[in-house]
Amino acid sequence: MLAGCVPWDHFGITCVRGLSPDEVLSRLDVTDQAPYPLCTPDEAFQRFGWGHETPAARVCRSGEWTFLLDVDAHGRLLRSSVLTRLSADAEAVSVWHLLAGTTRIAHARDGELLIELDAWAQHLTKGTDPSRVNRALDGVGFFREDDDDHDDWAWSEMALVALEREFGLTLSPDVAGGALPTVGLQHLQG
Repeated sequence: MLAGCVPWDHFGITCVRGLSPDEVLSRLDVTDQAPYPLCTPDEAFQRFGWGHETPAARVCRSGEWTFLLDVDAHGRLLRSSVLTRLSADAEAVSVWHLLAGTTRIAHARDGELLIELDAWAQHLTKGTDPSRVNRALDGVGFFREDDDDHDDWAWSEMALVALEREFGLTLSPDVAGGALPTVGLQHLQG
């Protein structure tokens, strides 16, 4: 379960189907950082630090997906310009959640942003075809009208469960908690 692979209170996870980890890192323009340090989540925090000023991601492959796990929930991989670049001739989905903030979800395929949704501002959803993600989110109760029953973790957990089911995303918590190649993303405009 993806929820077991990320901290409950803040995370960013971006998944790219159709590209190897090396291809994803090339599209992120970080190949000059090779050889990439292998870091556990704690080691990555120590090496790259906390906060939006020092964005970094840990990278792994599971099934047909390459996973990018934010070292600290910076959200730069969720940006439409980054997600559409990652999805050219591929597919990418991303979920970002920040502390008592909101949960944001995006899906892009073949370089086109299909949906960009913010749980707190669902009426401002963007994208050319939100139907697939909306259907998956609706299937887990994401769009319930009784907002009093939703806490921050419920939104983010529902988003992770919906995307896991809809896109076949599988990642072992043991893999996510292990030492993975880690890259700095400071060059991605914030």
